[in-house]
Amino acid sequence: MNPEPNFSNKLKYDNPWLGFACGLSAPFLTLYAFYLFKYSHLSFGQFYMDVLFANNIVTSSISLCVITDLLVFFIFIWTNRNYSARGVLFSTIIYAGYVVYQKYIK
Repeated sequence: MNPEPNFSNKLKYDNPWLGFACGLSAPFLTLYAFYLFKYSHLSFGQFYMDVLFANNIVTSSISLCVITDLLVFFIFIWTNRNYSARGVLFSTIIYAGYVVYQKYIK
């Protein structure tokens, strides 16, 4: 018998690139879920052009969808996957830079 615990499973998903990918995809999945919940009678292209782009709320909706990165970040923190949490934080900083550029610099 081996008394040492197996840490390979615990560190299996502790990768900054995984956190970065999850952090980039979570806001898009949130936006898509909102589209399915509220505007499923339109195609996604019509939703983007007629609702988001026509009302000039693309940047605002992206900044609201980034809030779901908090959930992903805390899931990684609670499960002691700190490197993955760093990746989520980095993707959130990229989104914040984009939102600041669109709202104040452009």
